Order: sequence, then structure tokens, then C-alpha cells
Amino acid sequence: MSTPFDSTRKSNRSDQKAPGEKHTFVLVHGAWVGSWLWRDVAPALRDLGHVVTTPTLTGLGERRHLQNDTTTLSTHIEDIVAHIEMEGFKNITLVSQSYGGMVATGVLSRIPEKIRSMIYLDAFVPEDRQSWVDLIPPEHAAIIAAFRDQDKSVSPLPLSLLGITAPETVAFMEPKLVDHPWRTLFEPAKVIPRPAHVRMSYVRCTANTGAHFDQILERIRKDPEVRVATIDTTHLCMLTAPEATIKAILELEGLSQ
Repeated sequence: MSTPFDSTRKSNRSDQKAPGEKHTFVLVHGAWVGSWLWRDVAPALRDLGHVVTTPTLTGLGERRHLQNDTTTLSTHIEDIVAHIEMEGFKNITLVSQSYGGMVATGVLSRIPEKIRSMIYLDAFVPEDRQSWVDLIPPEHAAIIAAFRDQDKSVSPLPLSLLGITAPETVAFMEPKLVDHPWRTLFEPAKVIPRPAHVRMSYVRCTANTGAHFDQILERIRKDPEVRVATIDTTHLCMLTAPEATIKAILELEGLSQ
């Protein structure tokens, strides 16, 4: 269940958009998955009249054949930057999930003038020079380091660890998961301070008990303009609670269904 954003953390900007105003949403998936992660969210937003794209990062999803030993976080950032530039998008709402938060943060650093809003869905939000492995527990980082030391892509996590147990969801996801290029998880991010014109929101999935996500949220909430919502579901909220995910995105953007 989604809760409204914190009423104590309203921006000085107007929250309500003009009736019928449409947004451009670029949805950035996380590790081991692809654009298919947004199978429920993207069509629902399009049905409301919004422009929605779901680019797949190099080496993942239907672009798995492009995986190579040079793919880095910078590669994935360039995937999204190039997509935005080639489509001619502006005033974008950039929505990211999990590892996708690393990518989205890098995109903001590259093209802040094209972005109006950042929504992180249970995502990693780095500080300057932090990598993905810097944001996870040391014992988990040690496991990932073993893949680096062997120069091997990282195997997908067991879905049960992510709270995914429903047979139909498991059957949908398992054939589509691919190994993730390890270099993307070790490259430090280049982060700029949040530009004044960019709204920032975080959606915490409370069934995901990873303390590192609580630590990320606690840090970014020091910015009094950051908006927060919660959904009582797994880390993969867009699959396990799509309606609540859509509702949270729209509310955080000051939109209504």
C-alpha cells in the first residue's frame, strides 16, 4: 500500500500541475533485468496520456548480446543520455529502480537541464565518488568482489532473496534474468548537487528489509525538499505492487489518475 508523500517536505515549487498536463517519463531498470521490468507500469502511464520510454541498458534484457568486458557504469549512463538526446526529450521525469539509481544519478550529472524530476524506487543513490559496492553491506560486497577477481559477470540473485515467490512472477522473471557486467558495480559515480529546478523523490519498499536502503533514505532526507513515499511490498514494486507504484509516481509528481 502506498502512503502519501511527507506533508512536511513540500517544495516551494507548485505541487499541482495544470489539468491534463502530460509528462515525459523515462524509466530506468536495475541490475540483471531489462525494460521488461516495466510491463505493468509503462502501459498504465501511457494510457493516461503520458510519454513513457523504457530503454534497456547495454548487456541486459534484449541487449544481452552486447555484453562485453568493457561495459561500465559510464556505458549505462551514456545509454540513457543518448536515448534522451536522440528522442529530443526535455522536462523529463527520470524514474529509476535499484541499481538504476546509480545510472539515473549519473544522467542528472550529465544533462541536468533536460530533467525536471527524479524519482528513485527503492534505489541506490550515491554520493560523489561512491560505487554501487560502496553502498551495500561489506559481506555482500565481498561476494561481488569474487566475480571481479575472476573477471566474470555477476550472476542474478535468487528471486526468493528479493521476496519474489509468487509462481506466476517467478515464471515471468526467471527466463529473462541475465548476468550483470561487474565493472558497472565498481565504477565510482560522478555526482553534482541537486539543481534547484529538479524535484527529487524517494519511494521506499518496506517489505525489503535491507538496512542499506534505510541508510540511503536517511541521508538524502537531509535535503528538506526531498519527498518520500512508502509501499508495503518487495524491492521489485513495479511487478509485485504495480498499482501502488503507479499511484506513488503520480502523487509525487502532483498528478492524479
